[in-house]
Amino acid sequence: MRFLIMLALVVLFCASNAGADWKSDCEQKYFKAIEECKSRFNDPNDPQCQACIAQAKADYKSCLHDASDEWDTER
Repeated sequence: MRFLIMLALVVLFCASNAGADWKSDCEQKYFKAIEECKSRFNDPNDPQCQACIAQAKADYKSCLHDASDEWDTER
């Protein structure tokens, strides 16, 4: 019985860490996109830079949503 409880705890721990991985992947992509926007446009107030940043934010939210949906269907 103890073995089954320990096994269940290990599985739950691994599952919770897997969920954290997709969040960090989305965050890394987001921060990389923001840096690319800033390096491409010298002025952060430039409308094109603002549009680029807005797109990066939208992509980040979409990444979180898609990964969350995928995570929910796997469990």
